Amino acid sequence: MFFICAKVINVYTLYLVLLLMINTIKLPQFEVIKQYVRGHIKSGHWPVGTRTPSENELSASFSVSRMTARRALQELAQEGLLTRAPGLGSFVAQPVAAQPTIELYNIVARAQLEGAYSCQVLDLEKISADAKLANLLSFEVDQPVYRGIFVHFDRDKAIQWQQVFVNPEVAPAFLKQKFVKVVPDEYLEWIAPSDQVDSQVSAVLAKPSQRTALGLTEISHSACLQMTRRCKRHSRLVSFSTLVHPANLYPLETKS
Repeated sequence: MFFICAKVINVYTLYLVLLLMINTIKLPQFEVIKQYVRGHIKSGHWPVGTRTPSENELSASFSVSRMTARRALQELAQEGLLTRAPGLGSFVAQPVAAQPTIELYNIVARAQLEGAYSCQVLDLEKISADAKLANLLSFEVDQPVYRGIFVHFDRDKAIQWQQVFVNPEVAPAFLKQKFVKVVPDEYLEWIAPSDQVDSQVSAVLAKPSQRTALGLTEISHSACLQMTRRCKRHSRLVSFSTLVHPANLYPLETKS
């Protein structure tokens, strides 16, 4: 009986301690104002275009400084819930519709994960940048460039054609690599990890040489997904890749 009473007392004491802790935790005043405004917006009490209480009105209602009220309204504007017009006040903003995003999975990485990856090297050489290539890479005309052309396989199926231009000053041993199991991009990331990657995706018809490399025997099957990727490190070009995939092997998934 004593142990039961002790357990009840301990539980009751713990409850009181927790209740005391909850009551002593106070939100900053600007957060209280934000919750107040946000609650009116989400409940529909303040529809789009409604003018919210002014900074002076909020500071008076919540007994805070005008600076505190201003911070609350500014942060709500940054969150997209309000629009602020100097001299007019703050108004409930039009909700921004969620934009669908496209996820592109890495089919080469998947083949590697399954242990089915292999690579065929079609070309690996040092060239001089002509005017067009120099402009693409932001190089000088006749500046040395490494070029590699590869076909990546998932077992016996070609899944990606790749052409990559590499800055020799960043990866001087690029041409000496075999690239049997290691993807050129992985090697470059190991040598010079990029801190800026710019990518662009487009639908294209494969060129004759690309169709041959990818095993696309019929012109009607030459629709492909092309990605260009520019990798930089400390604002310095590391590589510029063009990746071409048969469209039927690269389904797109959208999330909104």
